[in-house]
Amino acid sequence: YILIDAATGTVLTEYNADTALPPASLTKIMTTYVADNEIAAGNISLNDEVFVSVKAWQAEGSKMFIQEGTQVRVEDLMRGIIIQSGNDASIALAEHIAGSEEAFADLMNQHAKQLGMSNSNFLNASGLPDPNHKMSAHDLATLAGTIITRFPEQYKIYGEREFTYNNIVQTNRNRLLWQDKYVDGLKTGHTNAAGYCLVASAKRDGMRLISVVMGTRSEEARAAESQKLLSYG
Repeated sequence: YILIDAATGTVLTEYNADTALPPASLTKIMTTYVADNEIAAGNISLNDEVFVSVKAWQAEGSKMFIQEGTQVRVEDLMRGIIIQSGNDASIALAEHIAGSEEAFADLMNQHAKQLGMSNSNFLNASGLPDPNHKMSAHDLATLAGTIITRFPEQYKIYGEREFTYNNIVQTNRNRLLWQDKYVDGLKTGHTNAAGYCLVASAKRDGMRLISVVMGTRSEEARAAESQKLLSYG
């Protein structure tokens, strides 16, 4: 775990924060960060229509439920990734930006290097398990802080409680959005290898904190441990 002051990057408390671990869907924070950069550079726009490939449609795990052969707006895919944690949406957006998920993973690693995320390595856009796909708590805190600072409009999506696509309503898995009025983002993750993970951010009395917990045993535990860190900060 780690807790940082978002404005200064000062570490308030940490434990094994530089250990490279399976990040599960916390990966998608980097997926959306790459997309934010592509939007800012004018390479893609929120209104682009993205073609859904067979690979994206067949993605395992959590889904936005996009259909093969259809087109989906980038803005909808961003919500599908952030709020619904859609592996299908992650792959579709990666292919739209880089041509293939493998090429997109190279982009993710380039951005990680630029941010000094020295304990992260990306092999896919979704966080589906791979022994060499890793992130550290410290790297995640750095990434979250960069998104909040550089892309405040896009960051707001992380605080949205639900998203409906294809008449399917899915709620944000970050339960702190309901439990703590100061929390306004970011993202959960879970696989058997990663355990239950959560990157959260809260702003109170002009001070913004970012907490990261990885490898807890349950949804309740990741919320409780994150809340403890934020309250302490």
